[in-house]
Amino acid sequence: MKNKILKNLTIAIPLSIFTVYAVSNNNNAPPPLAGVDKYEYQVGDKGPGGGFIFFVDYYNQYPDFTYLEAAPTDAKNGLGVPWCSNTTTSIPEIARWDANAIGRGRFNTNAMLAGCSSGAAVVANNYTTLTTASGDWFLPSEGELMLMYTNLRQAGVGGFASVIYWSSTEFNSTRAWNQYLNLGGQNVSNKDETLPVRAIRAF
Repeated sequence: MKNKILKNLTIAIPLSIFTVYAVSNNNNAPPPLAGVDKYEYQVGDKGPGGGFIFFVDYYNQYPDFTYLEAAPTDAKNGLGVPWCSNTTTSIPEIARWDANAIGRGRFNTNAMLAGCSSGAAVVANNYTTLTTASGDWFLPSEGELMLMYTNLRQAGVGGFASVIYWSSTEFNSTRAWNQYLNLGGQNVSNKDETLPVRAIRAF
């Protein structure tokens, strides 16, 4: 935890949960985040799907879910797949600026499934574990992938390969966004390139 003194406030930012506390002018450590103990899972915990929790909605920003869980393994044993069977047509609803947001992966994946007979979204949607079924998982948005890098990969959790992973965020008709899970950078790749998939689920 890193503290930065700014006038009479101590701002403490736990890197794993992007949380800001403020306490009045004293040198004591900030109090625990109110209500954290009411959550069944914390970032880094093993989730009910057998994967790893990488986001907890401590501030109730997302009405449809409280946790995001990364799958325990790459889909298709880490074999790369194209982004979509159609590599030349845009999917407008996932090429918008907000398609990279946290909480958009499921929406993006569903939009891809409507126009892709194979590829990254199909592979993510078909992923299963001992406790989950096909359809429980989806392809993460670019923002969700960045959270996976920040909250899991940088902590050495998740068993990610040092490669580029597909996101469900489109760039244009022929390219889509990806995430360097070894370095944290983001870029775009041609949709016909074969990149691995790490599915996620929300609950």
